Order: sequence, then structure tokens, then C-alpha cells
Amino acid sequence: MEKVDVLVRPNHEGWWAEITSLPGCFSAGETLENLKKNIAEAIDLHIEGLLDDDQKVSDALIHGKYELELHINLHDLFEHFPLTISGVAKRAGMNRTLLNQYAKGEKTMSEKQALRITETIQKIGSELAELQF
Repeated sequence: MEKVDVLVRPNHEGWWAEITSLPGCFSAGETLENLKKNIAEAIDLHIEGLLDDDQKVSDALIHGKYELELHINLHDLFEHFPLTISGVAKRAGMNRTLLNQYAKGEKTMSEKQALRITETIQKIGSELAELQF
């Protein structure tokens, strides 16, 4: 299995990617999951072009036997991911002050609010789990 290095950057529409191991190959997507699908499509099209130009391409890439390695720089990580109470509240569509009161134990959250917070944090975690530095 060949590793394909991908530099990802958040933008106002979702994500942008440069497939660094294939110079000139780029992609974008609204979510990381969508981005990964679009990257695979961009790689296929890029390889097709390389083969048409009689360029050498590894068999692993030609046969889709590769693993994407998504990389993000630390600046973009902290800029994009809400690793604070304010950030989590914004991502969950909640009032920051209310979430802060929950965190300090000043107020008790309902089951609905607890689920909303849990789902938000789990989504952030799953996105972070897909990225490397």
C-alpha cells in the first residue's frame, strides 16, 4: 500500500487539498469525508493525464492501492478547530455563556443539551483523528 501525502487547509467553503506527492494535483470538499472522496477522484484524473503524457506512475497508484495521509499545519489546526469552550459552543450552535456555566457546574444541562455537546465533541474528535501534522 503506497502512502499519498495530502496537505489540507480549511477555507470558508470547507476544505482545500494539495496532493503533495502528485505535484499539480488539487481538490476541495465541504467536509473531510467529502474531501477524501474528491481527492480520490482528482488522483484518478491526474494519473490518467500522466499516463496519457507517457509519464511514469507507480502500479499502486494506477490500481488505487494507496492510503491517504492528511496533514494539517498547527496554525490551521488551532485556527479551524474549536478547542475552547467558545469554539465548541459556536460549533454546536449554543450560547457560550451557557456552555461555560455547564462546564463550571453552575447549571445542569438537559439530556438534549448533553447529547448536542457530546455529538459536537465527537465530530471534532473524528475529524482530528483523520489528520496528522
